[in-house]
Amino acid sequence: MAEELRACPVNEELRMKNGETSGGLSILNSQFSIPAGVIRRLAGSAGALALAALLAGCDVGLPAGRTPHREGNRLDMIDQPKLKPQRNDIFLARPTGLMEPQPGTVALAENPYPYAQNEADRAGAELVNPLQPTPEVIAHGQFVFEQVCITCHGPKGAGDGHVTALFPKPPSLMTQKVRDWPDGQLFHRPMRGQNSMPSHARQVDARDAWSVIHYIRQMQKVEPVAPAVAPASVPALAPASAPAAVPIKGGK
Repeated sequence: MAEELRACPVNEELRMKNGETSGGLSILNSQFSIPAGVIRRLAGSAGALALAALLAGCDVGLPAGRTPHREGNRLDMIDQPKLKPQRNDIFLARPTGLMEPQPGTVALAENPYPYAQNEADRAGAELVNPLQPTPEVIAHGQFVFEQVCITCHGPKGAGDGHVTALFPKPPSLMTQKVRDWPDGQLFHRPMRGQNSMPSHARQVDARDAWSVIHYIRQMQKVEPVAPAVAPASVPALAPASAPAAVPIKGGK
């Protein structure tokens, strides 16, 4: 039966179209055959193109350094025409690549502190602590104080933190002067900074700062009043005495 099907003219024609012979071998029509030399040349050209494409994206042994390469390929990934934050603008329109915000704009969910550094009295008169001195708020204030403030102000607010061995000692938070400050004026100090203390407005959230004030008030109820720090007086210079007369040797 298989021999009859294979000998059928229709099946033979189908096998010829599919490239088969009666022996199951592949058939290449003479009009579609490609000489072997042409195939070798095409394969060699394709290999050369692939090698060139590979070497174009690789380091071919040229020395790397800070100077950008100009050999036709970029070996340094940093050498790209793009904006870099601390570099000059590539279009020379701005001093740096940083995008400056438009005047009057603020970041999302940001409330800029409205008082200047010399407006402590005004801040004390207008600002009111929005938090109640609950145990949770005081505990949170203690946590923030011990993470941020203790390094300078010390564990009891006496101004004896560890960094005072190298930096100026801050005034004690237990003096009567600080006790008499309203909460708004005490809040103003870390927001704008004072003396050698910089502003902490971006490091400490407003809620954290108000919580710290409740914790300071709690410490002021327990700790004794610290003496006021007298301004440093400049010692008076002693009057210069006249130099003693030196006898001249060899005189008569």
